[in-house]
Amino acid sequence: MGLLAAVPLDREDVLARAVQPVGAMTPRSLRPWRVALAGTPALVALGVLAAAQPPPAPPAAGVPSRTCAKECHQEILGHRVMHGPAANDCQACHVQGNPEEHKFYLITAPEQLCARCHTTPHKSTTHAPFKEGKCHECHDPHGAERPRMLVADPNRDLCTKCHQEDFTGLGFVHGPVAVGACIICHEAHTSSQPRLLNQEPRAMCLSCHGEVAERASGPGMHRHVAIDEGCTRCHDPHASKHKYQLRDQAPGLCLSCHSGMIDHSSEGSRLVHGALTAESGCTACHEPHASTLPSLQRSTQPGMCLGCHDRTIKASDGTTLTNMAALLDENPYHHGPIREGVCTACHESHRSDHFRLLVQEYPPQFYAKFEIDNFKLCFQCHQAALVQSPSGAGLTEFRDGDRNLHHLHVNQEKGRTCRACHEVHASKRPAHVREAVPFGNAGWMLEINFQATAAGGSCAPGCHQPASYTRGPALAAPTPPPGPTGVKP
Repeated sequence: MGLLAAVPLDREDVLARAVQPVGAMTPRSLRPWRVALAGTPALVALGVLAAAQPPPAPPAAGVPSRTCAKECHQEILGHRVMHGPAANDCQACHVQGNPEEHKFYLITAPEQLCARCHTTPHKSTTHAPFKEGKCHECHDPHGAERPRMLVADPNRDLCTKCHQEDFTGLGFVHGPVAVGACIICHEAHTSSQPRLLNQEPRAMCLSCHGEVAERASGPGMHRHVAIDEGCTRCHDPHASKHKYQLRDQAPGLCLSCHSGMIDHSSEGSRLVHGALTAESGCTACHEPHASTLPSLQRSTQPGMCLGCHDRTIKASDGTTLTNMAALLDENPYHHGPIREGVCTACHESHRSDHFRLLVQEYPPQFYAKFEIDNFKLCFQCHQAALVQSPSGAGLTEFRDGDRNLHHLHVNQEKGRTCRACHEVHASKRPAHVREAVPFGNAGWMLEINFQATAAGGSCAPGCHQPASYTRGPALAAPTPPPGPTGVKP
Protein backbone atom coordinates (compact mmCIF):
# COMPACT_ATOMS: atom_id res chain seq x y z
CA MET A 1 0.00 0.00 0.00
CA GLY A 2 2.90 2.32 0.63
CA LEU A 3 4.08 1.66 -2.94
CA LEU A 4 0.69 2.51 -4.41
CA ALA A 5 0.54 5.72 -2.44
CA ALA A 6 3.51 7.03 -4.44
CA VAL A 7 1.64 6.73 -7.75
CA PRO A 8 0.42 10.23 -8.84
CA LEU A 9 -3.26 9.59 -9.51
CA ASP A 10 -6.54 10.19 -7.71
CA ARG A 11 -9.45 7.94 -6.72
CA GLU A 12 -11.39 8.49 -9.95
CA ASP A 13 -8.29 7.74 -12.06
CA VAL A 14 -7.68 4.38 -10.38
CA LEU A 15 -11.33 3.37 -10.65
CA ALA A 16 -11.43 4.30 -14.29
CA ARG A 17 -8.19 2.53 -15.12
CA ALA A 18 -9.05 -0.59 -13.07
CA VAL A 19 -12.40 -1.00 -14.81
CA GLN A 20 -11.49 0.20 -18.34
CA PRO A 21 -7.86 -0.32 -19.45
CA VAL A 22 -6.61 2.04 -22.14
CA GLY A 23 -3.34 0.32 -22.93
CA ALA A 24 -0.97 -2.37 -21.82
CA MET A 25 2.78 -2.54 -21.64
CA THR A 26 4.74 -5.35 -23.25
CA PRO A 27 4.84 -8.65 -21.36
CA ARG A 28 7.08 -8.94 -18.28
CA SER A 29 6.92 -5.17 -17.69
CA LEU A 30 6.90 -3.70 -14.21
CA ARG A 31 7.55 -7.10 -12.61
CA PRO A 32 8.64 -5.66 -9.21
CA TRP A 33 5.23 -4.00 -8.76
CA ARG A 34 2.89 -6.96 -9.21
CA VAL A 35 0.19 -5.64 -6.91
CA ALA A 36 -3.40 -6.62 -7.66
CA LEU A 37 -5.82 -3.69 -7.79
CA ALA A 38 -8.95 -5.86 -7.60
CA GLY A 39 -10.64 -6.80 -4.36
CA THR A 40 -10.17 -5.48 -0.81
CA PRO A 41 -6.47 -4.48 -1.00
CA ALA A 42 -7.22 -2.19 -3.92
CA LEU A 43 -10.13 -0.53 -2.15
CA VAL A 44 -7.96 0.11 0.91
CA ALA A 45 -5.36 1.63 -1.38
CA LEU A 46 -7.93 3.99 -2.86
CA GLY A 47 -8.39 5.62 0.51
CA VAL A 48 -4.70 6.47 0.58
CA LEU A 49 -4.79 7.81 -3.01
CA ALA A 50 -7.84 10.06 -2.59
CA ALA A 51 -5.89 13.28 -3.17
CA ALA A 52 -3.99 13.79 -6.46
CA GLN A 53 -0.28 14.28 -6.10
CA PRO A 54 2.12 16.18 -8.36
CA PRO A 55 4.21 14.28 -10.93
CA PRO A 56 7.28 12.61 -9.44
CA ALA A 57 10.65 14.30 -9.65
CA PRO A 58 13.66 12.31 -10.85
CA PRO A 59 15.25 10.35 -8.01
CA ALA A 60 17.96 12.11 -6.08
CA ALA A 61 21.52 10.88 -6.24
CA GLY A 62 21.87 7.62 -4.38
CA VAL A 63 18.12 6.86 -4.45
CA PRO A 64 17.28 3.64 -6.35
CA SER A 65 15.43 4.21 -9.65
CA ARG A 66 11.85 2.92 -9.73
CA THR A 67 12.00 1.87 -13.37
CA CYS A 68 11.19 -1.46 -14.92
CA ALA A 69 13.61 -0.96 -17.75
CA LYS A 70 16.71 -2.12 -15.93
CA GLU A 71 15.23 -5.51 -15.12
CA CYS A 72 12.93 -6.44 -17.97
CA HIS A 73 12.62 -3.65 -20.55
CA GLN A 74 16.24 -2.85 -21.16
CA GLU A 75 15.53 -1.87 -24.78
CA ILE A 76 13.90 1.31 -23.44
CA LEU A 77 17.15 2.43 -21.86
CA GLY A 78 19.02 2.16 -25.12
CA HIS A 79 17.75 5.49 -26.51
CA ARG A 80 20.06 8.45 -26.75
CA VAL A 81 17.34 10.78 -25.46
CA MET A 82 15.24 9.38 -22.59
CA HIS A 83 11.88 10.51 -21.26
CA GLY A 84 12.41 11.27 -17.56
CA PRO A 85 9.74 8.89 -16.21
CA ALA A 86 10.90 6.05 -18.47
CA ALA A 87 14.39 6.38 -17.08
CA ASN A 88 13.38 6.85 -13.45
CA ASP A 89 9.76 6.04 -12.56
CA CYS A 90 7.39 4.01 -14.73
CA GLN A 91 4.57 4.61 -12.23
CA ALA A 92 4.45 8.23 -13.36
CA CYS A 93 2.45 6.98 -16.33
CA HIS A 94 1.56 3.30 -15.65
CA VAL A 95 -0.18 1.26 -12.94
CA GLN A 96 -0.41 -2.54 -12.69
CA GLY A 97 -3.72 -4.24 -13.40
CA ASN A 98 -3.82 -8.04 -13.47
CA PRO A 99 -0.57 -9.38 -12.01
CA GLU A 100 -1.18 -12.84 -13.42
CA GLU A 101 -1.43 -11.47 -16.95
CA HIS A 102 1.37 -9.00 -16.29
CA LYS A 103 -0.91 -6.26 -17.65
CA PHE A 104 -0.52 -2.58 -16.91
CA TYR A 105 -2.69 0.45 -17.56
CA LEU A 106 -2.09 4.12 -18.13
CA ILE A 107 -3.02 6.17 -15.10
CA THR A 108 -5.37 8.34 -17.22
CA ALA A 109 -6.69 8.52 -20.76
CA PRO A 110 -3.87 8.71 -23.32
CA GLU A 111 -5.14 12.06 -24.59
CA GLN A 112 -4.79 13.54 -21.10
CA LEU A 113 -1.64 11.80 -19.93
CA CYS A 114 1.06 14.14 -21.28
CA ALA A 115 -0.76 17.26 -20.13
CA ARG A 116 -0.37 16.17 -16.49
CA CYS A 117 3.28 17.23 -16.74
CA HIS A 118 3.62 19.20 -19.98
CA THR A 119 1.50 22.32 -20.02
CA THR A 120 1.61 24.56 -23.10
CA PRO A 121 -0.92 27.38 -23.52
CA HIS A 122 -3.07 26.93 -26.59
CA LYS A 123 -2.96 29.90 -28.98
CA SER A 124 -5.36 30.80 -31.75
CA THR A 125 -4.07 28.05 -34.06
CA THR A 126 -3.26 24.61 -32.68
CA HIS A 127 -1.78 21.56 -34.38
CA ALA A 128 -4.47 18.85 -34.46
CA PRO A 129 -2.43 16.08 -32.73
CA PHE A 130 -1.42 18.49 -29.97
CA LYS A 131 -4.98 19.71 -29.53
CA GLU A 132 -6.30 16.15 -29.36
CA GLY A 133 -3.57 14.99 -26.99
CA LYS A 134 -2.05 12.61 -29.51
CA CYS A 135 1.51 13.51 -28.62
CA HIS A 136 2.75 10.02 -29.46
CA GLU A 137 2.21 10.71 -33.17
CA CYS A 138 5.32 12.88 -33.08
CA HIS A 139 7.03 11.86 -29.82
CA ASP A 140 8.07 8.46 -28.50
CA PRO A 141 6.81 8.22 -24.87
CA HIS A 142 9.92 6.41 -23.66
CA GLY A 143 12.84 7.73 -25.69
CA ALA A 144 14.33 8.24 -29.11
CA GLU A 145 17.55 8.99 -30.94
CA ARG A 146 16.49 12.55 -31.69
CA PRO A 147 15.98 15.61 -29.50
CA ARG A 148 12.60 15.89 -27.83
CA MET A 149 12.10 12.16 -28.44
CA LEU A 150 10.79 12.81 -31.93
CA VAL A 151 9.88 9.68 -33.85
CA ALA A 152 11.45 11.01 -37.09
CA ASP A 153 13.80 13.74 -38.29
CA PRO A 154 12.00 17.12 -38.03
CA ASN A 155 14.17 18.49 -40.81
CA ARG A 156 13.38 15.69 -43.20
CA ASP A 157 10.47 13.31 -42.76
CA LEU A 158 8.60 13.86 -39.48
CA CYS A 159 5.81 16.02 -40.90
CA THR A 160 5.36 13.93 -44.03
CA LYS A 161 4.19 11.02 -41.88
CA CYS A 162 0.81 12.79 -41.88
CA HIS A 163 1.15 15.57 -44.43
CA GLN A 164 1.66 13.50 -47.54
CA GLU A 165 1.04 16.10 -50.22
CA ASP A 166 2.65 14.94 -53.43
CA PHE A 167 4.78 17.65 -55.02
CA THR A 168 6.58 15.34 -57.42
CA GLY A 169 4.57 16.56 -60.39
CA LEU A 170 5.49 20.18 -59.74
CA GLY A 171 8.69 21.53 -61.14
CA PHE A 172 9.51 24.12 -58.49
CA VAL A 173 9.49 23.19 -54.79
CA HIS A 174 10.35 25.52 -51.90
CA GLY A 175 13.67 24.48 -50.35
CA PRO A 176 12.39 23.64 -46.85
CA VAL A 177 9.52 21.65 -48.36
CA ALA A 178 11.88 19.73 -50.63
CA VAL A 179 13.79 18.34 -47.63
CA GLY A 180 10.83 18.14 -45.24
CA ALA A 181 12.02 20.94 -42.94
CA CYS A 182 8.52 22.26 -42.24
CA ILE A 183 9.57 23.67 -38.86
CA ILE A 184 11.50 26.40 -40.67
CA CYS A 185 8.13 28.08 -41.26
CA HIS A 186 5.64 26.30 -38.97
CA GLU A 187 5.32 25.84 -35.22
CA ALA A 188 4.91 22.25 -34.11
CA HIS A 189 2.33 22.79 -31.37
CA THR A 190 0.48 26.10 -31.37
CA SER A 191 0.79 29.56 -32.87
CA SER A 192 -0.91 32.93 -32.86
CA GLN A 193 -0.56 33.00 -36.67
CA PRO A 194 -2.70 31.15 -39.23
CA ARG A 195 -1.50 27.75 -40.43
CA LEU A 196 0.83 27.48 -37.44
CA LEU A 197 3.28 29.94 -38.96
CA ASN A 198 6.08 30.87 -36.61
CA GLN A 199 5.64 34.59 -37.30
CA GLU A 200 3.62 37.04 -39.37
CA PRO A 201 3.67 35.68 -42.97
CA ARG A 202 5.50 38.57 -44.65
CA ALA A 203 8.09 38.78 -41.87
CA MET A 204 8.62 35.04 -42.07
CA CYS A 205 9.34 35.16 -45.82
CA LEU A 206 11.72 38.06 -45.34
CA SER A 207 13.61 36.20 -42.62
CA CYS A 208 15.17 34.26 -45.52
CA HIS A 209 14.48 36.53 -48.48
CA GLY A 210 15.44 39.80 -46.86
CA GLU A 211 17.20 41.10 -49.95
CA VAL A 212 13.80 41.66 -51.59
CA ALA A 213 12.64 44.05 -48.87
CA GLU A 214 16.06 45.65 -48.63
CA ARG A 215 16.04 46.53 -52.32
CA ALA A 216 12.41 47.63 -52.28
CA SER A 217 13.07 49.95 -49.35
CA GLY A 218 15.97 51.73 -51.01
CA PRO A 219 15.87 55.45 -51.78
CA GLY A 220 13.72 56.45 -54.71
CA MET A 221 12.26 52.98 -55.17
CA HIS A 222 8.76 52.34 -56.47
CA ARG A 223 7.38 49.35 -54.55
CA HIS A 224 4.89 46.79 -55.77
CA VAL A 225 2.02 46.99 -53.30
CA ALA A 226 1.92 43.18 -53.17
CA ILE A 227 5.17 43.23 -51.17
CA ASP A 228 3.35 44.92 -48.31
CA GLU A 229 0.22 42.80 -48.70
CA GLY A 230 2.11 39.51 -48.47
CA CYS A 231 4.39 37.36 -50.60
CA THR A 232 1.83 34.56 -50.86
CA ARG A 233 -0.37 36.76 -53.02
CA CYS A 234 1.95 35.80 -55.89
CA HIS A 235 4.02 32.86 -54.60
CA ASP A 236 2.94 29.44 -53.41
CA PRO A 237 4.84 28.74 -50.17
CA HIS A 238 5.17 25.04 -50.90
CA ALA A 239 5.43 24.21 -54.60
CA SER A 240 4.28 25.25 -58.04
CA LYS A 241 4.64 24.27 -61.66
CA HIS A 242 5.81 27.82 -62.35
CA LYS A 243 9.26 29.28 -61.81
CA TYR A 244 9.81 31.11 -58.51
CA GLN A 245 6.82 29.12 -57.17
CA LEU A 246 4.45 31.62 -58.74
CA ARG A 247 0.80 30.74 -58.24
CA ASP A 248 0.22 31.31 -61.94
CA GLN A 249 2.23 32.52 -64.89
CA ALA A 250 2.01 36.07 -66.13
CA PRO A 251 -0.20 37.53 -67.46
CA GLY A 252 -2.72 35.34 -65.62
CA LEU A 253 -1.09 36.03 -62.27
CA CYS A 254 -0.94 39.78 -62.84
CA LEU A 255 -4.55 39.86 -64.04
CA SER A 256 -5.72 38.40 -60.73
CA CYS A 257 -5.12 41.87 -59.27
CA HIS A 258 -4.79 44.17 -62.27
CA SER A 259 -7.86 42.93 -64.13
CA GLY A 260 -9.63 46.26 -63.77
CA MET A 261 -6.85 48.21 -65.41
CA ILE A 262 -6.24 45.64 -68.12
CA ASP A 263 -9.93 45.14 -68.88
CA HIS A 264 -10.34 48.88 -69.19
CA SER A 265 -7.28 49.01 -71.40
CA SER A 266 -7.96 46.07 -73.70
CA GLU A 267 -11.72 45.52 -73.72
CA GLY A 268 -13.00 46.69 -77.06
CA SER A 269 -9.56 47.89 -78.14
CA ARG A 270 -8.66 47.24 -81.73
CA LEU A 271 -5.05 46.37 -80.93
CA VAL A 272 -3.47 44.75 -77.87
CA HIS A 273 0.28 44.67 -77.27
CA GLY A 274 1.51 41.15 -77.84
CA ALA A 275 3.46 41.18 -74.60
CA LEU A 276 0.20 41.60 -72.71
CA THR A 277 -0.99 38.13 -73.67
CA ALA A 278 2.36 36.34 -74.01
CA GLU A 279 3.53 34.03 -71.22
CA SER A 280 5.62 36.03 -68.74
CA GLY A 281 4.91 39.06 -70.88
CA CYS A 282 4.21 41.45 -68.01
CA THR A 283 7.56 40.79 -66.40
CA ALA A 284 9.34 41.48 -69.67
CA CYS A 285 8.60 45.15 -69.02
CA HIS A 286 7.80 45.36 -65.29
CA GLU A 287 9.76 44.42 -62.19
CA PRO A 288 7.66 42.23 -59.88
CA HIS A 289 8.96 43.72 -56.63
CA ALA A 290 10.41 47.21 -56.98
CA SER A 291 12.05 49.56 -59.43
CA THR A 292 13.66 52.98 -59.52
CA LEU A 293 11.42 53.76 -62.50
CA PRO A 294 7.70 54.63 -62.50
CA SER A 295 5.23 51.82 -63.15
CA LEU A 296 7.89 49.35 -61.99
CA GLN A 297 9.58 49.48 -65.40
CA ARG A 298 12.55 47.16 -65.70
CA SER A 299 14.71 49.65 -67.57
CA THR A 300 14.56 52.88 -69.49
CA GLN A 301 13.17 53.31 -72.96
CA PRO A 302 14.00 52.61 -75.70
CA GLY A 303 16.33 49.95 -74.32
CA MET A 304 13.52 48.06 -72.62
CA CYS A 305 11.40 48.10 -75.79
CA LEU A 306 14.33 46.92 -77.86
CA GLY A 307 14.56 43.85 -75.64
CA CYS A 308 11.82 42.43 -77.88
CA HIS A 309 11.98 44.72 -80.89
CA ASP A 310 15.51 43.68 -81.78
CA ARG A 311 14.17 41.31 -84.44
CA THR A 312 11.45 41.24 -87.04
CA ILE A 313 8.07 40.39 -85.49
CA LYS A 314 4.97 39.07 -87.19
CA ALA A 315 2.07 41.34 -86.25
CA SER A 316 -1.47 40.13 -85.60
CA ASP A 317 -2.63 41.62 -88.92
CA GLY A 318 -0.06 39.56 -90.83
CA THR A 319 2.36 42.40 -91.48
CA THR A 320 5.97 42.35 -90.34
CA LEU A 321 7.30 44.77 -87.76
CA THR A 322 10.75 46.16 -88.49
CA ASN A 323 13.80 45.15 -86.50
CA MET A 324 13.85 48.46 -84.66
CA ALA A 325 17.20 47.92 -82.99
CA ALA A 326 18.85 47.50 -86.38
CA LEU A 327 16.99 50.48 -87.82
CA LEU A 328 18.15 52.77 -85.02
CA ASP A 329 21.69 51.45 -85.27
CA GLU A 330 21.92 52.02 -89.00
CA ASN A 331 20.29 55.47 -89.08
CA PRO A 332 21.95 58.28 -87.11
CA TYR A 333 19.09 60.79 -87.10
CA HIS A 334 16.66 59.66 -84.41
CA HIS A 335 13.19 61.05 -83.86
CA GLY A 336 12.94 63.26 -80.75
CA PRO A 337 10.96 60.82 -78.55
CA ILE A 338 13.56 58.14 -79.24
CA ARG A 339 16.42 60.50 -78.45
CA GLU A 340 14.67 61.39 -75.19
CA GLY A 341 13.94 57.75 -74.39
CA VAL A 342 10.14 57.96 -74.44
CA CYS A 343 8.66 55.43 -76.85
CA THR A 344 5.38 55.83 -74.98
CA ALA A 345 5.14 59.42 -76.24
CA CYS A 346 3.82 57.86 -79.44
CA HIS A 347 2.93 54.25 -78.53
CA GLU A 348 0.62 52.79 -75.91
CA SER A 349 2.29 50.09 -73.85
CA HIS A 350 -0.82 47.89 -73.41
CA ARG A 351 -3.52 48.58 -75.99
CA SER A 352 -4.77 51.09 -78.49
CA ASP A 353 -7.53 51.79 -80.96
CA HIS A 354 -4.97 53.19 -83.35
CA PHE A 355 -2.59 51.69 -85.89
CA ARG A 356 0.65 50.29 -84.37
CA LEU A 357 -0.59 50.96 -80.82
CA LEU A 358 -0.27 54.71 -81.36
CA VAL A 359 -1.60 57.02 -78.67
CA GLN A 360 -3.44 59.19 -81.20
CA GLU A 361 -4.62 59.01 -84.78
CA TYR A 362 -1.99 58.94 -87.52
CA PRO A 363 -2.81 57.83 -91.09
CA PRO A 364 -1.17 54.55 -92.04
CA GLN A 365 -1.66 55.25 -95.77
CA PHE A 366 0.45 57.15 -98.27
CA TYR A 367 -2.53 59.31 -99.29
CA ALA A 368 -5.29 60.63 -97.00
CA LYS A 369 -7.74 63.51 -96.94
CA PHE A 370 -6.41 66.20 -94.66
CA GLU A 371 -8.34 66.63 -91.44
CA ILE A 372 -6.68 67.94 -88.33
CA ASP A 373 -7.98 65.01 -86.27
CA ASN A 374 -6.23 62.55 -88.58
CA PHE A 375 -2.86 63.94 -87.49
CA LYS A 376 -3.41 64.27 -83.74
CA LEU A 377 -0.30 62.20 -83.05
CA CYS A 378 2.02 64.58 -84.88
CA PHE A 379 0.37 67.70 -83.54
CA GLN A 380 1.06 66.64 -79.96
CA CYS A 381 4.52 68.09 -80.59
CA HIS A 382 4.51 69.81 -83.97
CA GLN A 383 2.56 72.98 -84.77
CA ALA A 384 -0.60 72.40 -86.79
CA ALA A 385 0.25 75.61 -88.66
CA LEU A 386 2.94 73.64 -90.51
CA VAL A 387 0.21 72.26 -92.76
CA GLN A 388 -2.57 74.77 -92.18
CA SER A 389 -0.72 77.94 -93.21
CA PRO A 390 -0.07 78.57 -96.95
CA SER A 391 2.81 80.84 -95.88
CA GLY A 392 5.97 79.15 -94.71
CA ALA A 393 8.02 82.21 -93.71
CA GLY A 394 9.36 81.78 -90.22
CA LEU A 395 7.52 78.49 -89.95
CA THR A 396 9.42 75.90 -92.00
CA GLU A 397 12.53 75.43 -94.11
CA PHE A 398 10.50 73.39 -96.56
CA ARG A 399 9.22 76.32 -98.61
CA ASP A 400 9.68 77.75 -102.07
CA GLY A 401 10.15 81.40 -101.28
CA ASP A 402 7.24 81.99 -98.93
CA ARG A 403 5.17 79.12 -100.27
CA ASN A 404 4.68 76.48 -97.57
CA LEU A 405 5.38 73.14 -99.25
CA HIS A 406 4.04 71.16 -96.26
CA HIS A 407 0.68 72.84 -96.83
CA LEU A 408 0.95 72.08 -100.56
CA HIS A 409 1.61 68.35 -100.03
CA VAL A 410 -0.60 67.58 -97.02
CA ASN A 411 -3.55 69.99 -96.92
CA GLN A 412 -5.43 68.47 -99.85
CA GLU A 413 -8.46 66.31 -100.54
CA LYS A 414 -5.95 63.63 -101.50
CA GLY A 415 -3.03 64.79 -99.51
CA ARG A 416 0.19 63.04 -98.87
CA THR A 417 0.58 62.00 -95.24
CA CYS A 418 3.65 62.74 -93.13
CA ARG A 419 4.97 59.23 -93.74
CA ALA A 420 5.17 59.89 -97.50
CA CYS A 421 8.36 61.88 -96.95
CA HIS A 422 9.42 61.35 -93.35
CA GLU A 423 10.70 58.30 -91.49
CA VAL A 424 9.06 58.28 -88.06
CA HIS A 425 11.82 56.53 -86.07
CA ALA A 426 15.20 57.25 -87.63
CA SER A 427 16.77 58.20 -90.92
CA LYS A 428 20.07 58.79 -92.63
CA ARG A 429 19.11 62.38 -93.47
CA PRO A 430 18.26 65.42 -91.35
CA ALA A 431 14.57 66.17 -90.79
CA HIS A 432 13.98 62.39 -91.00
CA VAL A 433 13.64 62.56 -94.78
CA ARG A 434 13.16 59.07 -96.19
CA GLU A 435 15.21 57.33 -98.84
CA ALA A 436 12.08 55.47 -99.93
CA VAL A 437 8.56 54.86 -98.68
CA PRO A 438 6.35 51.72 -98.85
CA PHE A 439 3.57 52.30 -101.38
CA GLY A 440 0.46 50.21 -101.87
CA ASN A 441 -0.45 46.81 -100.48
CA ALA A 442 2.41 45.14 -102.31
CA GLY A 443 4.94 47.15 -100.32
CA TRP A 444 6.72 48.66 -103.30
CA MET A 445 9.42 51.00 -102.01
CA LEU A 446 8.81 54.31 -103.76
CA GLU A 447 12.09 56.21 -103.91
CA ILE A 448 12.08 59.91 -103.05
CA ASN A 449 15.50 60.87 -104.39
CA PHE A 450 15.74 63.97 -102.26
CA GLN A 451 18.78 66.17 -102.65
CA ALA A 452 19.44 69.06 -100.28
CA THR A 453 21.11 72.31 -101.41
CA ALA A 454 22.33 75.29 -99.48
CA ALA A 455 19.20 77.29 -100.36
CA GLY A 456 16.63 74.50 -100.70
CA GLY A 457 16.53 71.13 -102.39
CA SER A 458 14.98 68.87 -104.98
CA CYS A 459 13.27 65.51 -105.27
CA ALA A 460 12.39 63.13 -108.05
CA PRO A 461 9.91 60.68 -106.54
CA GLY A 462 7.60 58.28 -108.25
CA CYS A 463 4.57 60.34 -107.26
CA HIS A 464 5.29 63.46 -109.31
CA GLN A 465 7.74 64.99 -111.79
CA PRO A 466 11.16 66.08 -110.50
CA ALA A 467 10.88 69.40 -108.71
CA SER A 468 13.11 71.78 -106.83
CA TYR A 469 12.60 74.61 -104.38
CA THR A 470 14.58 77.64 -103.21
CA ARG A 471 13.88 79.39 -99.98
CA GLY A 472 15.26 82.66 -101.37
CA PRO A 473 16.44 85.47 -99.12
CA ALA A 474 16.07 84.59 -95.49
CA LEU A 475 12.88 86.00 -94.04
CA ALA A 476 12.77 87.18 -90.48
CA ALA A 477 10.79 85.01 -88.16
CA PRO A 478 8.02 86.69 -86.15
CA THR A 479 9.34 88.25 -82.97
CA PRO A 480 7.96 86.39 -79.95
CA PRO A 481 6.40 88.42 -77.14
CA PRO A 482 8.82 89.41 -74.39
CA GLY A 483 8.98 87.10 -71.42
CA PRO A 484 9.33 88.00 -67.74
CA THR A 485 12.35 90.05 -66.78
CA GLY A 486 15.56 88.02 -66.83
CA VAL A 487 14.01 85.14 -68.79
CA LYS A 488 15.06 84.57 -72.38
CA PRO A 489 12.29 83.98 -74.89
